[in-house]
Order: sequence, then structure tokens, then C-alpha cells
Amino acid sequence: MRKLTTIALLGTALLFGACGTPHRAAVVDVDPSEWTGTAEIVVENTDTLSPCDIAVFLRYDEQFVDDTLTLCIDVFTPDSLRSREWLRMTMTRPRKPAALRRQAVAEYRKQAILPRSGDYRFVVGPVRPVEGIEAVGVHIKKR
Repeated sequence: MRKLTTIALLGTALLFGACGTPHRAAVVDVDPSEWTGTAEIVVENTDTLSPCDIAVFLRYDEQFVDDTLTLCIDVFTPDSLRSREWLRMTMTRPRKPAALRRQAVAEYRKQAILPRSGDYRFVVGPVRPVEGIEAVGVHIKKR
């Protein structure tokens, strides 16, 4: 009986520890043959006090031939506020073939505080049609 109680307590501790991760990410697929529209990335926020770093990332394939890409990002807060800005991403070309898909990451905000609970919507789109982008996402890391 004591062993069963110990296992149950250990399992509960692991579950609570896993929920406390300082990283959150959300990603959506886009049309790699030609990305022209926008992609909506929804991130649920429950922590309204902790500062965090927000990054935007792209997964791309060999059809993407440019070394930069400018994105338009609209952010909608849970209380209907909206902001719009542009982010220029730089892609590096590996010298060898990649076994995994290539990714590009750009810092979007440092020490941001998301002051409202609820869903933050990041609507991301390229400023011109582009080929080879497979997915776009947002990564949020607590500081």
C-alpha cells in the first residue's frame, strides 16, 4: 500500500511539473506552393504578470530561395485591441543537405507582458506571395 501511495504522489508531482513549463508554442501549416494569405495562430494566455519573450518562426523547404522575408503581423488581444507591424526574417542557407526541414526564428518581443487572460490571436502573412514556406508559428518563453 505504501508503494502505491508513493507512486501516486510521484505521478502527481510529475504532472504538475510538466504543466509548469516556461515554453508555449503554437504553429499552423500554410500552402507551400504559394503562401499569399494570412495564417491565424491562437495562443491561450493564463499568466498576466510574468514577462516573456515572443518569437516568430517559419519552417521552409528547398523551394524557398530568398534570404529574407517580410511578414505583416496583426495581434488581437482578448479584449479586442489590435496592433499591426512588420517583421523582417532572415534565413540562413545550410551548406549541406538538411535531414530535417529548415527553420528560421526571429525575435518579435522581449520582456512582453500579456496583461489579459484569454486567447491572443497572431495573424501572420507575407507582404508578397512566396513559395516554400510550410508552417508559421509563435513561441513564447517566460523569463
